[in-house]
Amino acid sequence: MPAYVAKTIKVETEENKEENKEQQAAPELCDDQEAVTNLMQVLNVSTQGMALDSIIPAEFEKDDDTNFHIAFINAVANLRARNYQITESNEHKTKMIAGKIIPAIATTTAMITGAVSVELYKFAQGIDKLERFKNGFINLALPLFLFSEPDEVKKNKSKEFDPIMCGPVTCVPENYTIYDKVVVDNGSLTIGEFIDYMLQNHKVEVTMIATGKVALYNMYLPGNKHEARKSRKMEELYVEISKEEFPKGRYYMVLELGGEYEGADFAMPPIKYCFTKP
Repeated sequence: MPAYVAKTIKVETEENKEENKEQQAAPELCDDQEAVTNLMQVLNVSTQGMALDSIIPAEFEKDDDTNFHIAFINAVANLRARNYQITESNEHKTKMIAGKIIPAIATTTAMITGAVSVELYKFAQGIDKLERFKNGFINLALPLFLFSEPDEVKKNKSKEFDPIMCGPVTCVPENYTIYDKVVVDNGSLTIGEFIDYMLQNHKVEVTMIATGKVALYNMYLPGNKHEARKSRKMEELYVEISKEEFPKGRYYMVLELGGEYEGADFAMPPIKYCFTKP
């Protein structure tokens, strides 16, 4: 008798077809910063605190659309999917998946969720003192529970001697953090106008301008080849060099600069150059 060979049969359902179409179609990148800013203002909570009797546990119920549990889960799941550029889900699929999940009762997941929720309650009450918040280190196998005050965000300070640059380095502005940026919101500028703006407003003599992998301007090229670019609009020059259009709704570029501050090296947060109004 011939050897038995199992057949491979692939059944394609309507749901699989939709998923394949979504995976083939790359998600359109969009700039949501203004929308996020507006939503944060709408969602701004009162700093007067909240009464303890106003906090009650909410029982998860996926089949009651009036409690918006599935709507919330679907929204945050799609935010994560869009952030990592993976396939997003519709509300019906989210409800189906949520119905199959076994609740985590006495696991690390449940414990971490509770610890994080406590910190969120502090934030919702308007607490802004860093020492009131806690970092947690927990090992359920021992068991060990340790809580400590979080560190402040690192602030960059000027140095009289930097071992990497082998000289003084000035921070512009002083004490900036990784969350800061310098906003240039004067509309569309040429490279020459941008260089003049940085010199007049921040005392920075710009010699190089880059955004991502694109070098828009380099004063040190042989024969001063980029001198002619000083009369060009920066956003137009970027599109010409990169061969890419800006995503729909994008109105700014993130720039990195090289140059000097009062004759010395400098460190500066990213430059947000807004060439149009949002």
